[in-house]
Amino acid sequence: MAGRLFDRLEQEFSHDQLFYDVDDIPPGEDFVAYLNKKVEACDVLLAVIGPNWQSELDKHEYEAGKQTRDFVRIEIEAALSQGKKVIPVLVSGAEMPREEDLPEGLQSLARRNAVRLSHERFKADVAGIASA
Repeated sequence: MAGRLFDRLEQEFSHDQLFYDVDDIPPGEDFVAYLNKKVEACDVLLAVIGPNWQSELDKHEYEAGKQTRDFVRIEIEAALSQGKKVIPVLVSGAEMPREEDLPEGLQSLARRNAVRLSHERFKADVAGIASA
């Protein structure tokens, strides 16, 4: 859904107004430094949350021994700490995570007003996200 959302947003915004970490990080770049630089330059970060997001977050926490290597988490934490507008985008029936279930650096994400992105209302949902 994240890729589909990005493709649709490319119809609304110019490519230089969008950043999609999977496609836009040049080879050889330090992920963390590059993500922090891109987040610093952004106005809005869309945090796409699927139904397995919490378990994946927990898995990264456990595997990394509390030293996260989860680049999505790094991106979201950077945006939150920099006071950026972060819009949780709930996909595939996902629910917002509870503040107490999130690591400290992500807890304020639970207080953000989320939007839903569904297969059935995809065009209308993306139009709402684009206008936000």
